[in-house]
Amino acid sequence: MDRHDALYLTLLIFVTFIWGVTFPMIKDVFVYLSPVSFLAIRFVVAALIFLPFVYRKLRASNRKTIRYGIIAGVFLFIAYYLQTVGLMYTEPALSGTITGIYVVFVPLISYFYLRRRVMKIEVYSSVFAFLGLVLMSYSGLHSAAIESGDILTFIAAIFYAMQLVYVSKYASDIDPLTFSFLQIVVVAVLSLAFMRTDMYPLHFSYYALFVVVFTAIFATFLATYVYVSALSKMNVTKVGVILIGEPIFADVTSIFLFNEPVGPVEILGICIMIVSIGVISYFSD
Repeated sequence: MDRHDALYLTLLIFVTFIWGVTFPMIKDVFVYLSPVSFLAIRFVVAALIFLPFVYRKLRASNRKTIRYGIIAGVFLFIAYYLQTVGLMYTEPALSGTITGIYVVFVPLISYFYLRRRVMKIEVYSSVFAFLGLVLMSYSGLHSAAIESGDILTFIAAIFYAMQLVYVSKYASDIDPLTFSFLQIVVVAVLSLAFMRTDMYPLHFSYYALFVVVFTAIFATFLATYVYVSALSKMNVTKVGVILIGEPIFADVTSIFLFNEPVGPVEILGICIMIVSIGVISYFSD
C-alpha cells in the first residue's frame, strides 16, 4: 500500500465514521421531517456549500462531464429514495443488512461493466464483509418479519453498487469536485420534485436544523468528495468494502449514546467486518 492509498483509506474510514455517527441522529430527525423532505433539504444545503468551490470549474465543464455527473446522480437518487421508502415498510436492522448486499454486487458489476478481472481476495472480502454485517444485525433480524419494503431496499442496494462502479469508471477523467457537485445537485432536484407530492407536515426544530446542516457538510459535501476522489485512485471493490464499515460506527455510537445492548454474535460480526476491510485494504491492488 503506497502513501496515496493509505491517505484515501484513512479518509474513507473517516467517512464511514461520519455516516455511522449520523445514523442515530437521522433516525430521530424523522419526528420533524419526512424522509424525502430531509433528503431534499440536506442535498440542497450541500449543493449550496459546493457551489463557491466548483463554480469556475463547472463553467469550463464539457457536455460529457455533465452527462456523466447527471447519470451518476440519478443512480444515487434512486438508491437513496428506494432505501428511504423501503425503510418505512421494514425494520431498520433488516434494511441495513439488505442495503449491505451492494458490497457483493460491486465486484460482479465491475466484471461485466468495467471488463476488469476481479481478484479472488476481492470476492472473499466482499462476501465476508456482508456476512459480518448480517451477524452484526443478528438481534434485529431475529425479530424482524419480511415486509414489502425489503424488495425496494434490495433494488436500492443494486443501484448503490451501480453508482459506485459507474463513478469509478469516469472518476479519473473528471475533476472530483465537479463530479461530486453534479451528483449532489441531481439528488437535490429530484428530491425536491418528489417532496411536492409528500403530504408529511414539516415541523421546525433546532435539532432538525442542526442535523440537516451537520449531515449536509460532513455526511454529504465532504463524504461525497472523498469517496469520488478515492474511486479515481482505488479499486472500486476495495472502496465498497471499506464503506460498508459504516454500521460498525453506528453500533458503537448507539451503544455509548443510547446504551443499546450488544451480544457475542454482534461482536463477532464487527470483528469479521474489520478483518475483511483490513485484508482487502492490504492485499488488493
